[in-house]
Amino acid sequence: MAGSCRLVTVKVSYPTWWSQRRIVTQPGLSSQLNIRLLSSGVKPQLVVLGAGWGGFRCARDVDKTKYDVTVVSPRNHFLFTPLLPSTTVGTLEFRCVQEPVRTIKGVKYVQASARDIDFNSKEVHCVDLYEHMENGVKQPRKEFKINYDKLVLGMGTKSNTFGVPGIASTEEDLDHSNSGTNRHNVFFLKQLEHARAIRNRIIECFERASSSFVSEEEKKRLLTFVVVGGGPTSIEFTSELYDFLEADVSRWYPDLAGKYEVVLVEAGKHLLASFDEKLSNYVEKLFKKRNISLLTGESVKEVNENSITIRSGREVQFGVCVWSTGNTALEFVRQLQLPLSGDGRILVDDRLRVPQHQGVYALGDCAVSQDRPLAMLAQVANQQGKYLGKVFNKDMEKPFNYIFMGSMAQLGTWKAVADLNGPTVTGLAAFLAWRSAYWGYQVSVTNKILIPMYWFKSYWFGRDISKF
Repeated sequence: MAGSCRLVTVKVSYPTWWSQRRIVTQPGLSSQLNIRLLSSGVKPQLVVLGAGWGGFRCARDVDKTKYDVTVVSPRNHFLFTPLLPSTTVGTLEFRCVQEPVRTIKGVKYVQASARDIDFNSKEVHCVDLYEHMENGVKQPRKEFKINYDKLVLGMGTKSNTFGVPGIASTEEDLDHSNSGTNRHNVFFLKQLEHARAIRNRIIECFERASSSFVSEEEKKRLLTFVVVGGGPTSIEFTSELYDFLEADVSRWYPDLAGKYEVVLVEAGKHLLASFDEKLSNYVEKLFKKRNISLLTGESVKEVNENSITIRSGREVQFGVCVWSTGNTALEFVRQLQLPLSGDGRILVDDRLRVPQHQGVYALGDCAVSQDRPLAMLAQVANQQGKYLGKVFNKDMEKPFNYIFMGSMAQLGTWKAVADLNGPTVTGLAAFLAWRSAYWGYQVSVTNKILIPMYWFKSYWFGRDISKF
């Protein structure tokens, strides 16, 4: 039969990056009844939405000889989030905490934003990230569809504002701001662009405050840094900021040394509420020793142009406000008409499958098991991505089993806290554990070389204070 077949190449109506499909028809028979995919030329299409901890790990681990893997994400890199706060003040540089998606061998990458999913037709509806030019005229963003055989939903979440007046997220907007918010001086801390915007704004505040034309009142406002939230990201950013103020501002802005203030606002009674109580107490005592103003048991009532108003009625002026109060579900996820939890996350079974949708899986922050809900942690998403890779490679039926690896938070140079799934460690030992663990988790050899180099550089020669 093979000798009587003729090969036909059909160009499907997808964008140019999509591979052509090859089909075989037998002469004399209806092609509609006798079309089959060449097993050697076409593999099942696995589409991964998102390039975070879960999506990136799944795309890396899947056997590319068994699947054609396509990653769709508006960001073309995976971000190593535990080191993100270090980039806001120049302890580390941005490029050493990310891995480009295109470095995964055998993976197609599409820089686009998913806008809808047709689960019946198995199509992901996307919109191009860019407005292209044709004959000198800017064209509207192109919309297109991607077919899938298996689909992994790993879009993550967005920052939670809790409906506080005066602040709104722009993270899902195609033309979003670099701060992630609707304000130029209030920043989220979830993406590299946020960290870069924070870093530039901090330097701008010091440059403005050093001007001889600025009043003392305005100088005080510019040099007041407000952090909203008491979780690990907020604590690590506050610690990095403290190191920068103490070690670098005194060197490069001697006239402004000691004239700054750091204020941390947390609605709960304690910082790092998810950690062991002894570790929370350690952090609070350390921050008070560092003269960081702790407003625990306080929540933000309103965000104004250059200030926040807290529940007690006090108004706090600021030059920079970093808002890190946890995450909430994307509107994209909420409108997919999938079974959702009370907080808007996609419900999955013990094999990360989305009920009633064959071949559809969800992982990471956008998903939650109804029987065993897990926190929104990088280690959860990473383990889920690794698990799905094994499922696709080996048709494994074993349920997902999460293993808690412990929690750590850096508190600046030579200090940290660590809950190692039982034992708790503070100080230098925790700091060395933190740096060793996150250095070891790096994906590329390049970053394993660059990160220690920047640590060495920032400690001995200071952090970069250029604004660009």
